[in-house]
Amino acid sequence: MSNVKLQIFRLRKSKGISQKELADYLNVSAQTVSKWENGICMPDISLLPEIAGYFQVSVDEILGLTLSSEEYIPSKTHTKEYWGERLEYMKRTRDTFWNVDYMEHLVNHVWCIHEPVNVLEFGCGYGFLASLLMPLLPEGSTYTGIDQSEALIEEAKVFLKDSSFPISLINGDFYEYSISKKYDICIAQVVLRHVNEPEKVLQLMYRSVKKDGMVICIDVNREIEADGLYVDGMDYSLLCEEGGMRKLWQKELAYQGRDYAIGMRIPFYMQKIGLRDVDIRMNDRVNFTHPNLKDYEKIVEDFMISNELDKISGKKEEENTIDFFMNHGMERAEAEQCYRRKEMKGDYFREHKEKITYLQLHGFLISYGWR
Repeated sequence: MSNVKLQIFRLRKSKGISQKELADYLNVSAQTVSKWENGICMPDISLLPEIAGYFQVSVDEILGLTLSSEEYIPSKTHTKEYWGERLEYMKRTRDTFWNVDYMEHLVNHVWCIHEPVNVLEFGCGYGFLASLLMPLLPEGSTYTGIDQSEALIEEAKVFLKDSSFPISLINGDFYEYSISKKYDICIAQVVLRHVNEPEKVLQLMYRSVKKDGMVICIDVNREIEADGLYVDGMDYSLLCEEGGMRKLWQKELAYQGRDYAIGMRIPFYMQKIGLRDVDIRMNDRVNFTHPNLKDYEKIVEDFMISNELDKISGKKEEENTIDFFMNHGMERAEAEQCYRRKEMKGDYFREHKEKITYLQLHGFLISYGWR
């Protein structure tokens, strides 16, 4: 019982009562309630039904064994504040996204872009996709990027300052920003997986292109991505064990519209909004990391930092993570299991980082169609 987190403090605060008020109702001292909330001792088992009845919750919720009934707390991945603080993460991950020759193949042989085009990117970040795509397009092509994070736009100005193609960067929310012209191509890379209304964003992309213009979306299915890591020396079945993650994904979809399977659904949405000749490819990039690889130490370090495997978490961070998982659909045991799995992976990487070998598959799905 000592490891069970009591929910009394949270419930008391949400009800707006003092320790003394709760103590008076239960006929105990305020000091006793304080000890419960600080984990010094547990309530007598005979008091648990009375406490649960007072707060109108179950005894299991009081003990932290089931999902809290408190108001759902949305994920923050759709906010400018979240991405304003994720620059380092983006820089450490984007180089693992593409083989340049495959993007060249898409441009020349799949999309058949042989004349100059005006490109608009939704969620341009610090300019990575522009630096990859634009040099492969015909001379005379132009690029416009829009992102809600001012910090990322400022970084993009620096990152793209020596580019040979005309650039325009806009700090704005594409949900609200009025696109003043029509483009030949509108593209988004790993954006729809993070927003709350991906189909609405896709409709905005559709409206931003001219007749015969193209919409391109590059995104993932979280279940494919979750199974896409193999680490030599670790149990692959354990790495693939998703536990309560399906519940988390489903609750995020139901409560805020964040779609864990968006990569698979985009082609259907494209047809629904009126795009023609919709098709889909899969990015061919698979990252195989081993000690003989050039820049091996940096690659492993980037992977560890971007996946938050480089440091040991404290008790407070552990409980905050478990609370988040439970708020997003998991039961306590599932939340603890998910946390332990990440902790185990972090321990293994830190212990073996000088000689570790692993394979990572993102499984990016590339959907496209013409207006």
